[in-house]
Amino acid sequence: MTTPLSSALEAVQFIRSQKIEGRSKWRRHDAPDAGSDYSLYHGTCGIILVLLELHAAGQDDGALAEAVAAGEEVQAYLARKDWLSVSPSTGWPGYAFALNELARASGRDHFRATAAACLDRLHAQALELGAGIGWIEPMPFADITGLKGDREIYDQSVGAAGAGLVLLYAHEQALHPAALDHAVAVGERLLEVAETDADGLRWRMMSDMPFSFTAPNFAHGGAGVGYFLLQLYRATGEPRYLDAAREAARYTMSRAKPAGSGRLVCHTEEARKPIFYLGACHGPAGTGRLLLELHAVTGEARWLDAARSLMEGLQSTGAPEVRSKGLWNNHGQCCGDAGIGDFALLMAARTGEEAYRDLARRCASVILANSELTPSGRRWRQAEHRERPEFLQAQTGYMQGAAGIASFLIHLSTSEAGQTVRIAMPDWPRDLMST
Repeated sequence: MTTPLSSALEAVQFIRSQKIEGRSKWRRHDAPDAGSDYSLYHGTCGIILVLLELHAAGQDDGALAEAVAAGEEVQAYLARKDWLSVSPSTGWPGYAFALNELARASGRDHFRATAAACLDRLHAQALELGAGIGWIEPMPFADITGLKGDREIYDQSVGAAGAGLVLLYAHEQALHPAALDHAVAVGERLLEVAETDADGLRWRMMSDMPFSFTAPNFAHGGAGVGYFLLQLYRATGEPRYLDAAREAARYTMSRAKPAGSGRLVCHTEEARKPIFYLGACHGPAGTGRLLLELHAVTGEARWLDAARSLMEGLQSTGAPEVRSKGLWNNHGQCCGDAGIGDFALLMAARTGEEAYRDLARRCASVILANSELTPSGRRWRQAEHRERPEFLQAQTGYMQGAAGIASFLIHLSTSEAGQTVRIAMPDWPRDLMST
């Protein structure tokens, strides 16, 4: 019988079928000429995380040794690098997080030492800017936009706010003695560059935006920066950070439109006809994290009500069974059903409402219905980008591929059994700590 857990194991079988001979790394997707990647977003570090979850769930006796071998390959890669991005997705922060999680699971201190060294390298690349620190580097997504040049990067997905969340994780884990000081410096700079609006505070993805892209949601907009500042308040008790997080949430929700009995926040403000993403990057599964955490910190009912309204808006579209412009043929953690399902489980944990757990089960059903079971395992041939729905790949990685989908299926299965296994990413609320 096909179950979420059996399907997760089949997804890992697919990942293993893409292992590069003689190496502890995997192809990014299943084309014979596909290259490999070490990053948290597309590559080895994300696969390490799902192997650790399999190990924690007691489902694979060889998973920990496989993760250790991959970690050693990542260490060798990092030793060759002079520069990596501030991006948690592809740069120093993501490597620090993955290697520290590997150290925690394996007990091998050399991984922890490398994780701390990644944070040293991250700080060495920072510049003193205004009241704090920031990073100026080649602007992200040049391969998509065709635009080049150096910019200060602010956002949660590829910029300073995301790096700040990893620094707060490092502080929690006593990974680096200066982690909190560095996170505070990041926060001070982000407060300084906030744009004041009648509806609250907003942040763009980068300084001197070279194209129209005002995204109010989590990955590249104010909700993600606000989430970092809220977690910084938790670590420091400094009221200015909480005030800014409230204003970030107020601004984001001011861009919400009615959707059935709920609301949805637009992907970007410039679109003539708004598009409403539903996943973690620019939808309720990401922005809802800020709202849930504001409720947890302040006790103010309006924030939980706002999170509920976004989930009602999501379901008013017919999701996950009905696909919309903001929920295309993608089932991964970033843009698709796995990210929605994980957030639905968080909503269930926070509210005790079974309807959210049922939504997570429905996400799993859609995920399984759109998979292919092959002799090499279970895979998902899907579109990473909304504007290229015909460009399909069966990816192996965490945010856009089989590893992240398997992670959600493990999370669902183990939470149903009352023994939740999920490695909490630095941008994930702390209800579910690493198991």
